[in-house]
Amino acid sequence: MALDSAATVDPAEEIEHLAPALRSDRSLAERFRRFAAEECSEASDEGAGSRTYEILSEAVAVDPALKGLARRCRVGQPIPNLFFAAVKRTAAFFPGSGLAEHYRRIAAGDGPTAGLEQAFTEFARAHRDQIVGYLESRMVQTNEVGRCAYLLPGFLTIAAENPGLPLALLDVGASAGLNLNWDQYRYRYSTGDEFGPANSRVVIECDARNGLPELPTAFPEVSFRVGIDLAPVNLGDDEEYRWMQALVWPEHRERAAALSSARDVWIHSRPTVLQGDTVELLPTTLRDIPEDSALCVFHCHTLNQFPAAARERFADILRTESMERVVYHIPSEGERVSLRKIVGGTAETLLTARRQVHGKWIAWDTDIRVSAE
Repeated sequence: MALDSAATVDPAEEIEHLAPALRSDRSLAERFRRFAAEECSEASDEGAGSRTYEILSEAVAVDPALKGLARRCRVGQPIPNLFFAAVKRTAAFFPGSGLAEHYRRIAAGDGPTAGLEQAFTEFARAHRDQIVGYLESRMVQTNEVGRCAYLLPGFLTIAAENPGLPLALLDVGASAGLNLNWDQYRYRYSTGDEFGPANSRVVIECDARNGLPELPTAFPEVSFRVGIDLAPVNLGDDEEYRWMQALVWPEHRERAAALSSARDVWIHSRPTVLQGDTVELLPTTLRDIPEDSALCVFHCHTLNQFPAAARERFADILRTESMERVVYHIPSEGERVSLRKIVGGTAETLLTARRQVHGKWIAWDTDIRVSAE
């Protein structure tokens, strides 16, 4: 099977790569309505679920002033995610505002109440300049540790294929690199299977809807771990951490708590995350990886922020590297996660599954191991 990274990205999201002036009101309205239906609605099994952002997405879709504000989002970034995070972060500076009060109640477990849309609209208009500052300078770098629940089977499968070899991990779009610390977290699956250190402060629960593949219970040694990101997040900086918390949706209390616990792990085991463009840094970084290790390149919801040419270049780099050594590739893009083994430029799919975007559930394909085409 050919390695085609570009095919994993939904063309409908190309609005993100248009210059702000080229983003029409109609296309912005469509983008927010898609976000509401596919990512926020509780009826969407694969979405993250947020009645708050579902309501506010519809409000943005019909309000020219809000669309004009959202239009200013930095090129290449998921527009609704960045826009709502920028407003949420700004609201934290104004705890007495009506919007901040709505967010406090929602975070405490109450559902959104009447007046939310009006409070949001009035706040966004009143604090336009501060919000624009975030829209034009920040990025969506949701370092969601729950995603490790669907990365773990891939890592353990690689270890089983390479007994005695340590893993070498390269996380593309790593943000702060929290997922590079995957072996310091505890995992609990609905099957009753548990993995990882029992005393970990980070406990990740996942509904394995049709079981798990056969996996070793012991974690492999990790001899090399590095991430690449355009703007690595320093969680030791309080403002950086607050931006990460702003990216967590208002209802998601468990995610906010997991981020806090993972930050504590990060402070004591800070992984290396290189700053720069992936396609420029990746070839050199690959040369630094020890030969006596099993190489795994992984990424979660990253390629949608790459221009098409960069996605193709990324795929070419992995193909080229596979001429010299086996490359294991775990892409989690769109609606699926998979584990691919690339040898001599040809990719064989070992595992593939649908999964919820934040790792709440995973459903492996019936035929878990798929032969190369």
